[in-house]
This record gives sequence, structure tokens and C-alpha cells, in this order.
Amino acid sequence: MSRRRTTVGTAALLACLGAVPALWAWEGQGMIDTVPTAALVQPGPGQPWTQTEFTELTAQGALSDSQSLGSGLSLSGTAWAMADSLPSGDPRVTPASKVDLQTRLLELKLSWEAIPGSLIWDVGKKVIHPSSGFFRTPLNVMSRGALGNSANISGSAVGTWEEGWIGTEVTFLTGPASFSNFFSPRLRWTGSTDQALQYVTQQQPDFQDLARVDLRLGEADVRLLGLLSSGGPGSADPDVLATLGAGVDTNVGDAITVRAEASAAQSRTRLEVTDAATLQTGTQTVSWAPSALAGFTWTNADQLSVMAEYWYNGLGLSGAAYTRLIDYTRTRRSTLGSPAPDVMDQFGTLTAAQHYGFVRVSGKIDDSLSAAAWTAMNLQDPSGLSAVVLTLTHDAWTVNASAMDAWGSTRTEAGLLPMLWRIDLQVSLFL
Repeated sequence: MSRRRTTVGTAALLACLGAVPALWAWEGQGMIDTVPTAALVQPGPGQPWTQTEFTELTAQGALSDSQSLGSGLSLSGTAWAMADSLPSGDPRVTPASKVDLQTRLLELKLSWEAIPGSLIWDVGKKVIHPSSGFFRTPLNVMSRGALGNSANISGSAVGTWEEGWIGTEVTFLTGPASFSNFFSPRLRWTGSTDQALQYVTQQQPDFQDLARVDLRLGEADVRLLGLLSSGGPGSADPDVLATLGAGVDTNVGDAITVRAEASAAQSRTRLEVTDAATLQTGTQTVSWAPSALAGFTWTNADQLSVMAEYWYNGLGLSGAAYTRLIDYTRTRRSTLGSPAPDVMDQFGTLTAAQHYGFVRVSGKIDDSLSAAAWTAMNLQDPSGLSAVVLTLTHDAWTVNASAMDAWGSTRTEAGLLPMLWRIDLQVSLFL
């Protein structure tokens, strides 16, 4: 009965999303994602971890529009909604109403071209993405991360939909250079107010001020940025901290694009394992946490594409500290009912180590069918994630089918991931 109600709810959501573009002539996209998954779960305190198979069904949609208001003014925005049968990713925790509903205003900004071709002022909500990286994005220092729970079948760091920041930006264009500054203020409200506003926008616990310079030097695109924030995005640290970054993209001939990026964030903290056997931990502060990416994309005339990237993660661990983390996680998982903190939880998927690689090969099989295969690797273990994706494309819709699997022994990072494997079928509608 619950699965039937979930299906009806997602169909109703997509029907509503389809009706609005017809009325207002907006651009829209709807997505249904069904994901059979095998994961490790602990049924209850003091019980061993077991493999559990379950299926998550998600329906998402977004509406976008941009309108000219005259006199150099324009208004643009994107709204997003989602219905999810398993938002926690845990089959033991399901929404009381069978379906979890979320909505969010991703972007809504008013732009004024005060001096045509030279000076632009934006005010409202917008996504800030200076990075050109695929697997990881060291220059996306203000990214909130992807919304929703759809499977990341492409392996990219940036999801389909992401919420922006409320603020104001001034951009000055001159010759081969542009200079911009985006300021995002603190926005906080009470928990009772958040019961309503959470469907419109997230809170902004810190102020952020991002200065950015973009230059065209010969065949290279160069980006420089500096961020001042009170503790960094999402933190409650009252101190003003800095993040600095630089990136370059250039073409080598007609087939190869090379990119490199680096950033360093001031005063970041992390938990470290001091004794894996007794589950003892401590807190360490990293004065400047670096992140760096180097990679290339090669594409031939037949649209066969090969991408490779290396990512250095300065907030990750290496050497003896990394070995202790792996041993600690294994010990904690085998110690039933252990009250010790899960140190691995401070890291996302494949971010606990310092050295990672990514390779992706994609190409067209015929005019409507394309295929891709990728692997993300922890170079210290080694272990990783691998996936194969098939995409069928038509004018108004696409179908993606993918299989993703974690590989590595239980003494590796990927071998300790809760996710074991997942199969995904994703249908996208473009309205």
C-alpha cells in the first residue's frame, strides 16, 4: 500500500510541474528516479551490521524563466520541488506521510546593466560556481551542494539542482578581464519561523564576501578569488576566515582541454583518531587546508570523450593517521553498541584520504543512444566507486540507466562505505 501511495504522489507532483509551464511559458524539467540499493545497516543498538536491499523512489522538478523588464533590467529565477519515498537513505526511517515533500527557491535575481557592456548589478538569490572541475571543484568555495537524493550517475561534484545564496553582486567588465564582488549577509530566524521558510530558502548562518577576477591571457582563462566569511559556509564560528583560490583552463589543439585549480581555506578543524584499539579521538586544527585539482578532457570528431582528473584533499588524512582511521572504523563497527563517535561521518563519500583519481570515458553509440563509464579511486588504498551509464535521448525526454558499485577490501575506505551497490533508472522530461 505504501509503494502505491508513493507512486501516486510523485505522478501528481510531475503533473503540477507540467501544468505551470503551459500557463506561464516557463522552461521546466521533471525527473523520476528509482534506485534499488544494497547497503549495510545496523538493525538496532547492539546488533551486527547486515546487508539490506531496498528501493528509493524520487520525483523532482524545476521551473526556470528569464524576463527582460526594459532599461537594462532583467529578472530570472528557478524553483524546485521534490517528493521522496526514502529521504534518509535508511529503510528503517521512513516519512510518516509515506512521502517526504520539499520545495526550494534555487535562484531569483534582478539584474541591471547600469553601463551597457561594462557594469552589471545583481540582487537576489544566485548560485556561485567559479570552478570548471568535474570530479571535484576546489574553487566552488560557496557551494551548498546538490539538493535531492537522486543517484549521482555521472560522478560529477555538482548536482543537477543546487540552492544559491541571497545577496548582491557587482560586476565590472573591461577588455579581456572582469571583476566581481558578491556579498551574502547572515540570515537567521527562529525554529518556528523555519517551519514555513524551510520550503523557500535555507538559513545563512554566516556572512560571506567573495571577490573574483577573470582574465583571458592568450588561449588561457584564468580565475582568481578570495573569500572572507565568518567561519566558512554553514558554520557557527564567529571569527572571520579567508579562503584563497586560483584556476586556469586552456586548450591544447582542437581536441584537448587542460585545467588546474587550487584553493586554501583558513583554520579548518577535524577529528583524528589517537588510538584505534580503544576508540580514542581528538580534535586537530589545520591552519590552511589546501585543495587542488589537475585534469584534462580529450574529445574527438566522433564525440568520443576521455576525462581524467587528480584531486589533492588537504583536509583528508594520510600515512599513519589514515591507517588509524580505517582501523578505528572497523573496530567501531565490530564493537556492538559502541558509544564512540563515527569519525568517518565528518567526511563525504571518498573524501577521507588525501589523494584521489577520476577517469571517465563517454561516447555516442548512435544518434539517440550514448554510453559512459567512470571510476573514482582512492589512490591510498586503493579502492573506489565505478559506474556504467546508458542514456537514450529524444527531443523532450531522456532515459538514463546506470549501475554503480563500491569496490575494495574492508581495510579500505570504499570497502567501509555503507553503500554496496545500486542500480538506477532515471527518466527526465523537458517541458
